[in-house]
Amino acid sequence: MDWNRLLQGMGGRLLRQALGMAMKHGVDRIGGGPKPKGELTDAERRHHAKSAETQKRLQQMMRIGRRFWR
Repeated sequence: MDWNRLLQGMGGRLLRQALGMAMKHGVDRIGGGPKPKGELTDAERRHHAKSAETQKRLQQMMRIGRRFWR
């Protein structure tokens, strides 16, 4: 058994997992914490809707990217 290769494989796996978790948390933070609905202006509602759409597309792209990264 090649210990070097084993360690590199485990390190690569851990790095991929850490990077994936960091990207997921970053995508989740795009929308930010919403205010109560009564306090939002129309511009803020549009901004939140646009952010939610961007967040959805990034999550879809991450799902597709995971299939090809392995």
